[in-house]
Amino acid sequence: MGDRKEASNRDTEEYSFIKETIKNRPVNRKQLLVWAVAAAGGAVLFGVVAAIAFSLTVPVAEQYLGETQSQGQEVEIPKDKPKETVQPQQTDTPTPQVVEVPRNITLADYEKIYNEILSIAENPRKALVHVWGVQGEEDLLDNSPLSAGESEGIIIENNGSELYILTGLAAVSEADAVKVSFVDGTVVQASQLKSDEATGLAVVEVPAATVKAATLQKIAVAELGNSYSLVQGKAVIAIGCPTGYNDSVAYGNVTSVSNKVSVTDMEYNLLTTDILGSSGGSGVLLDTTGSIIGIIAMSYGPEDTQTMVKALSISQLKPLIEKLSNGKDILYMGIRGWEISEETAERMEISRGIFVDKVEENSPAMEAGIQKGDVLITFNRKKIHTMQRFYTELQKCEEGQKVEAVVMRRGTEDYGRTKINLTLDVR
Repeated sequence: MGDRKEASNRDTEEYSFIKETIKNRPVNRKQLLVWAVAAAGGAVLFGVVAAIAFSLTVPVAEQYLGETQSQGQEVEIPKDKPKETVQPQQTDTPTPQVVEVPRNITLADYEKIYNEILSIAENPRKALVHVWGVQGEEDLLDNSPLSAGESEGIIIENNGSELYILTGLAAVSEADAVKVSFVDGTVVQASQLKSDEATGLAVVEVPAATVKAATLQKIAVAELGNSYSLVQGKAVIAIGCPTGYNDSVAYGNVTSVSNKVSVTDMEYNLLTTDILGSSGGSGVLLDTTGSIIGIIAMSYGPEDTQTMVKALSISQLKPLIEKLSNGKDILYMGIRGWEISEETAERMEISRGIFVDKVEENSPAMEAGIQKGDVLITFNRKKIHTMQRFYTELQKCEEGQKVEAVVMRRGTEDYGRTKINLTLDVR
C-alpha cells in the first residue's frame, strides 16, 4: 500500500503542470506603436527604392530591348508635290540692268569658294558609305572572297534598330553576302531588302547593334530634298564617286531638268550638269543647302554625254525608295511610254494619256493584249495623263489583282476605245 501511495504522489508531482493556466502576456501598446511606425516607414522606403530603380533601369531596358518596337515600324519617306507649270504672263520688256563682274578674282577667292562647298558637303559626306557584294568562292591568289560588284551608298534612315542604305543594284545583285564601309572605315555585314531592276537601285539594312557607338556618332542620315524646285543654272555639288574616285567632291551647275528617262511603268526626270565625271561614277547630287536632289546615274543619256554627271530626280524616286526600304514588292504591268500633250491630243483627236512605246515581253500588259501604239487613258477606273500618275495608281494595287485598262487604239480610219482586263504581277 505504501509503495502505491508513493508512486501516486510521484505521478502527481510529474504531471502537475497540466493543471496550470496559461495566460496571454499583456499587450504593450507603446511597443506596438513603435512596430507599426517602423513597418510603415519600411514600406515607404521600399517604394522609394523601387521607384528609383525603375527610373534607372527603364532607359537602359528601352535602349537594349526597345528593338522589338522599332522593328515593326515602317520607313516613311515624305513625298513632294510636282511643281505646277505656270504659263508666263506677257509684261513690258524690262530695262536691262548692268551687272558688274569682279575682275580681280584671286586664288584666295577660289579657295574660299571651294572651302564653302566642302562645308556644305561635310554632313552629307558622313552619310556616304561604300557597299560591295561578296561571293562565296575564294580567290586562289590570296584566299580572299571574290567581289561581286560595288557602289556608293547613302544612309537614308536610322530608326534606332536598323540603318537603311540606298545603293546601286550592281553591288548586291550577284552577291552571297553584302559588306558596308562607313565614313570612318568601319566595315559591317549588311543584308539586302529589295531592289528595282528598272532604276538599278537597291536598299540594304545594317543592324544598329552591330555598329560601334563611336561609329554611330560619326555617321549621319542624309536629308532628301525637293528636286521639283530645280531650274537651269542652279548650283549643285556631286559627292561620292562621281569622278571614279571614292570620296570625291565636285561642283557645277544644272544645265537641264527637262530630259526624261523612260523605264518600265515609269518615267523620271534626268538632271544634267556641267560637272565632269566618270562613265562608271556613282553617288548623289546636292543642292546648296546640302540636301540630296538626285541619285547619280551616269548610264543614261547619249553616249557622248557619258562624262557629264547626270542624276535621277530624288522627288520622283521617293515612293520607290519607301517601298524598297520596307521590303515591299514593286507592282508590274510592263509598259514604257511617254505623255501625250494637250496639243498633240487635240491634233490627233484623242484623249490625253500615255502613248505606249514598248510592251515588255511576257509582262501582264503583253499577256492581256496591250500593244505598241496604244494610248492608255484610264487604269483601274482612274484617268491617266502622266507616267508618274500611272505608276502611283499601279503601286496602290496588289499582286494578282485584276484591273481594267482603257486604251485608244488606231483602227483602219480612226482611234477607238478598247477595254482590256489584265492581272497584275510583281517584278
